[in-house]
Amino acid sequence: MNFNILQAFRNNLYACFGQNRDALFNLADALLSETQAHSVIELSLSPHFERKWSSLYAALQHGKLDRARFEQTLVHFAPKPAFGQRLVLAVDASNIERPFSETSPDRGYL
Repeated sequence: MNFNILQAFRNNLYACFGQNRDALFNLADALLSETQAHSVIELSLSPHFERKWSSLYAALQHGKLDRARFEQTLVHFAPKPAFGQRLVLAVDASNIERPFSETSPDRGYL
């Protein structure tokens, strides 16, 4: 991984937040790193959330996100498909675990 690209992405992401940007940015780090958190309180206990728990609630209530800039950042840093190929992204946002369900043979996780 190119850490200069990662740093540029983090700087651009930070710039997308307005009011309460530090707490919102810490929340983004906690969301990406705490796979076992089941609540906002558990996210506030993450080592990646460097503030007090009350700042998390303030950020969620009063924080601002420049949506257009956020979308531009995601598009700019999205992986580019190989020439002549399409980039296909899929997300399963359900919270129901299905450890025994069958999946397509070509389905994978990257």
